[in-house]
Amino acid sequence: MQIDEAVTTRIQQLLTERGWTTNELIKRSGVKQSTISEIMAGRSKFPRISTIKKIAHGFGMTLSEFFNHKMFED
Repeated sequence: MQIDEAVTTRIQQLLTERGWTTNELIKRSGVKQSTISEIMAGRSKFPRISTIKKIAHGFGMTLSEFFNHKMFED
C-alpha cells in the first residue's frame, strides 16, 4: 500500500470508528474542505505532514498515534 493510500484508509477508519462525517473532521481539524476532499478521493499523492498533523489533532491524537498502525509498517 502506498503512503497516500494508507493515509486515506487511516482517515476513513478513524471517521468510521467515531461515527463522523468528513464535515465533522473539517470542523475539528481546521483543514479546508477541498484539501480533505483531495486526500479522500486519492488525488493528493503527497499530503503535507503539517496537514496530516492537523487531521490527527482533529481526531484528538498526536501524529505518532495517527501513524501507529500496522498499515504504516512497510
